[in-house]
Amino acid sequence: MAKTNLEEYAQLRTILDSLEIGALRYYLNPTDPKVRSERLEYLTKQLMPIVNKIWGTGPTKKKKKGLIDCPDGYHDCNGCCVPYPCIGISLDY
Repeated sequence: MAKTNLEEYAQLRTILDSLEIGALRYYLNPTDPKVRSERLEYLTKQLMPIVNKIWGTGPTKKKKKGLIDCPDGYHDCNGCCVPYPCIGISLDY
């Protein structure tokens, strides 16, 4: 296994951390459920193409080759590869 470049890893980790907290704050800040639903729809439409590219998933009938495979022990939750069982996820994008 190749040695990890810690500067590159830190850069990627920073980008992902910022995206995560920014998306959650954007979704959670409004108190109006309708606004939250609209924001979830917007975020889903923006983020799922990236998820689909990484895992080779998406709304097409054909399985595409992703950049990486969803590893053993992980769960494919409508195209989202996660280390926990799917929890009430419904992705219509």
